[in-house]
Amino acid sequence: MVSKIRMAGNSMISGRVVQGAQKAEFFTEFAWVKKQCLEKFGFIPFPGTLNLEIRTSVVDFLEGLSNEIWQELAPPDQTFCSSKILPVSVGQIKGALILPESDANIHGSDVIEILAPVKLRNALGLNDGDMVTVTLGNSMPVSVPQFSVDAVLFDLDGTLIDSIESYYRIVEIVLEKMKFPKVPRQTILKAAQNDEFNWDMVLPDVPGQTREKTAKKAWQMIEKIYPDMFLKNVRPFPDTGNVLRQLHDCNIRIGIVTSTLQKNMNDKMKILDQTGVSDLIDVVICAGDTERKKPFPDPLILCSDRMGLESGRCIYVGDMGIDISAGRAAGMKTIGVVTGFETRQDLAENKPDAIIDSISDLPGLLGL
Repeated sequence: MVSKIRMAGNSMISGRVVQGAQKAEFFTEFAWVKKQCLEKFGFIPFPGTLNLEIRTSVVDFLEGLSNEIWQELAPPDQTFCSSKILPVSVGQIKGALILPESDANIHGSDVIEILAPVKLRNALGLNDGDMVTVTLGNSMPVSVPQFSVDAVLFDLDGTLIDSIESYYRIVEIVLEKMKFPKVPRQTILKAAQNDEFNWDMVLPDVPGQTREKTAKKAWQMIEKIYPDMFLKNVRPFPDTGNVLRQLHDCNIRIGIVTSTLQKNMNDKMKILDQTGVSDLIDVVICAGDTERKKPFPDPLILCSDRMGLESGRCIYVGDMGIDISAGRAAGMKTIGVVTGFETRQDLAENKPDAIIDSISDLPGLLGL
């Protein structure tokens, strides 16, 4: 029998990266798992876990920890077994070590699983067989986001309306019609990342024609494609209307800050109004309302000013790193949402206050 150990401060354990049973992604997608991880540890877990094979001495150490050290991940019914869970960090990334009940542990006692807000293999460049050190301890500070605010400001594309696939297809169709080679979608993403589409990354050289002239032709073609391709296919995300109504009902004001050109705003607002919530939006800021666009904070500050609110009493929600950078520069809390152009890992690199899978997670984050 192992005597119970109380940890003084933080402790470290090590393990070797191994493949898991590929079942954690299913588990981490449950709403109750996301909610409890956010409440207890301050993050919503990336779908899946990092699996580490540990020595017998480490197994004994973990089994010997006092029950007071552990928290419980408790399911809402008896369909699932509960798990013990402990705050940890891997490098500079905050996470949680999870130990299922023995009868539900499919890996055995010599493999532990680490939850984190990002895919740790990618974030830390890990491969099977690599050794990883995990810091754990009951004195580790856990900062749960506190979002007491007066207003939520939203980006538009990829955040409130599901438009990203259409953007990809528009560029792909232009390349097809101009008889240019296909490019990977990752290249299209990079070309769009600074909010001014960089055709130089997408278009090939054309003999006897400048890049500027080729790009001008591409823009002219987009003007023809846009109405059918974009307006007919883009829809609000399923929970957009419900979330905005819930914010409004809780006296939280709503703004939109987008880099969309003014000439396209009426069409996009018509798409958003399919949810019947356009009258709930207090202020809309688009390209041209300020001299500098995101990632500069100017559009966000203008929005909060027009609302008569301090920036620090606002949250900005967006799907790209430039959204997070702009929000942080404006002194706002920031929330990344993974329904748009960038991945959870991309967003995490810009250090938002939280990352959510969709805006349907927003009310829970705000305690509504």
